[in-house]
Amino acid sequence: MRKGDLTREQAIERAGLELVEKVEGLNCDFTGRLQTDGDKAVEFSAGTNFIDQDGYNRVLTAYYYQDPEDLDENDFDDLDWEISGYEIC
Repeated sequence: MRKGDLTREQAIERAGLELVEKVEGLNCDFTGRLQTDGDKAVEFSAGTNFIDQDGYNRVLTAYYYQDPEDLDENDFDDLDWEISGYEIC
């Protein structure tokens, strides 16, 4: 199951534009998480820590998904690194 149920707009509402732009500028990496629902996509993520308005430590994470065949056939720089969704934990 893919992670990142928040849209960019929802992430901005909850974490602020500055943090969303920060996580969007970070390099993502493999998560190593296996999909259990038959989805063969390879998961990547980038995240940044922040303190929310109530004083709790949180992490804003951006998730990216790539087709395994695309990873075999392309240089990583040539892939479409569109964010699939955001999550705040």
